[in-house]
Amino acid sequence: MEFKKKLGNTDIFLPAFSVGTSTFGNMYGDMDISIMKNLVSRAIEYGLNYFDTSPYYGNKLSETNLGMALEGIPRENYILSTKVGRYGDDLFDFSKSTINKSIDESLERLNTTYVDILLLHDVEFADYDQIINESLPAIEKLKKSGKVRCIGFSCYPINLIKRIVTDSKTKIDVILSYAHCCLMNNKLCEITNFLKSKKIGIINASPLCMGLLSTNKLPDWHPASSQLIDYIQEKSYFLNIKYKVNIEDYALNYVLYDTDIATTLVGIKTMSELEKLISILNGEIKFEDEIYRYIKKYIDKYFNIELE
Repeated sequence: MEFKKKLGNTDIFLPAFSVGTSTFGNMYGDMDISIMKNLVSRAIEYGLNYFDTSPYYGNKLSETNLGMALEGIPRENYILSTKVGRYGDDLFDFSKSTINKSIDESLERLNTTYVDILLLHDVEFADYDQIINESLPAIEKLKKSGKVRCIGFSCYPINLIKRIVTDSKTKIDVILSYAHCCLMNNKLCEITNFLKSKKIGIINASPLCMGLLSTNKLPDWHPASSQLIDYIQEKSYFLNIKYKVNIEDYALNYVLYDTDIATTLVGIKTMSELEKLISILNGEIKFEDEIYRYIKKYIDKYFNIELE
C-alpha cells in the first residue's frame, strides 16, 4: 500500500488507485457530505491521497463538496487536481480569460491556494489551434504563478493526445486518458512509449468504462449503445451466477498490470467501493486465470470499440 509511482518528470508520486470525485457532484446519484468526508479521510489513511475533480462535475458541486470534505486535513497530506475548459455537457470555453477566472473560482471552492495538477478538460471538443496557441500557454503561466504545480490535458481520442503533444510548444507534464485502458479497451498502450519518451506522466481514468463494467445501475447519459449495454450487463450477470464474482473486481485488478501508468482514477460513491480498492491493493481478493479467460472470451466481441 505504501508503494507509489512518480508522475512523469514531476516531483509528484501517486498511488496505484486514486479517487475520482465526479460522484461528489451527484453525477451517479445523490451523496451525503458526511459520507464524502468519511471517504476522503479513509482514503488518505490508506495512502489513496490523490483526488481529481472539475467544475463540470455537478455544475461545480463536486469541487464545493470536495473542498468541504478536505477541510481540516493538512494540505501536504493530499494531491489535488481540477480542470478548466468544460463547464457543461455542451458548454466549453478554453479562452485565456476564462481559464484564469475558472482556476481562481476553483481554488476558492476547494479551499486551497494551489492545485497539484491542472488539466484542460476534454480538449477534443475545443478548437485545435486555440488549445495549442492560447489554452496551453495560459495554464503554463498559471504554473509559473504558483497556483498550479504541473499541467496537462484530458482527452478521449488517442491519436489526438499524440498530435497535441507533438505540436505543443508548451511543456506538458501529464495527460489524462479515460476508458482506453480497461477490460474493454487497451488503445492507450499504443502511445505509452511515445509519452514516456517525452517524460509525460500518464493518468488512467474510468477503468470501469464509465460504469459499464460494473454491477451498478448505469447513468442515463452513458455513451455506449443500448445493444452494447444489454450485452455486457447480461454477460456480467451470468459471470456472477457462474463464478460468484463481480465484473468490477476483475476490471479494477486488470489495470494494475500496466506499469506505464502512474495511477488509475476510480469514481467512489460508497465506503464499500473504497474498501474494495484497498482489498485489491492488499491482495486480499483472489483472481483466477480461468475467470479472466471467460471474461475475455465474451468481451472480445466488442474489444477496442469506441464509445463516441
